[in-house]
Amino acid sequence: MQLPDLPKIGLRTTKTALAVFLCLSLFPAEPFFACMTTIFCLQDTSSNSRKMAFIRGFGTILGGAIGLCFLYVCRFVKQTIPISYLGTLCTYLIIALGIITIIYLLNLLKRQGCIPIACIVFLAVTTANAYKAPVHYTLNRIIETLFGIMIGLLVNHFVTPPKDFHKKVG
Repeated sequence: MQLPDLPKIGLRTTKTALAVFLCLSLFPAEPFFACMTTIFCLQDTSSNSRKMAFIRGFGTILGGAIGLCFLYVCRFVKQTIPISYLGTLCTYLIIALGIITIIYLLNLLKRQGCIPIACIVFLAVTTANAYKAPVHYTLNRIIETLFGIMIGLLVNHFVTPPKDFHKKVG
């Protein structure tokens, strides 16, 4: 019985694993956003990696900032409305309006590529553990993402650079 020819593990796969390892090492407590970002930033060319890095960075900062503002509104509403389920429904409505705000703003800025990550970070800030320490949580998400970008770009650039790097240098 002959075994099928399996594809080899490629360089981009190895570089992605290395970048994830570095993110896990730097952020052992909460590595998710750094790891996710570095995976997205390791593209097939240096140019595509830089484009993705901008999208991830801009979307994260915008989503985090808007999320933090909306989180404070949500907290106020939840504390002000005495009926628990009504306060929760109002909070959900505010979060939905935040999503509309982000999508509308990024469309105005002609940055549609940033919409998914901005919405994800917004939801992370408004629905996850941010209620405990909102500013700290938001800053951590932004810093982890920026480090994930940096690690992805550095690994992609220095560990056998992608094909477009050689064209510009040589």
